[in-house]
Amino acid sequence: MKYSITTRYLDAAIIDQKVAGEFHGKVYAFAPVIENGYRLGVAVANESGYSPIAGKTFERYDEACQWANELNEHIGLSKDEALDIVGSTMGGSRVMTRGG
Repeated sequence: MKYSITTRYLDAAIIDQKVAGEFHGKVYAFAPVIENGYRLGVAVANESGYSPIAGKTFERYDEACQWANELNEHIGLSKDEALDIVGSTMGGSRVMTRGG
């Protein structure tokens, strides 16, 4: 049995709760970003850019990718859904969301 990232890592649980509160009511995905090293960001569907998550950094890009994938899985997103959300922040196709 694989435990959720938020069960395995306290800092993942804190990130999850902080982001859930800050982006309540929005459709978002976690994304790996390169900004002063490797870290996580939050992409909000159909909004330009991303919001960096302060505090948690990684030594390697693949670690940031793994955390983003697992956090997205934790909030119920498939990899394709997360990619669609991230793409919508770069002027790609809009993502259909509830209410808009």
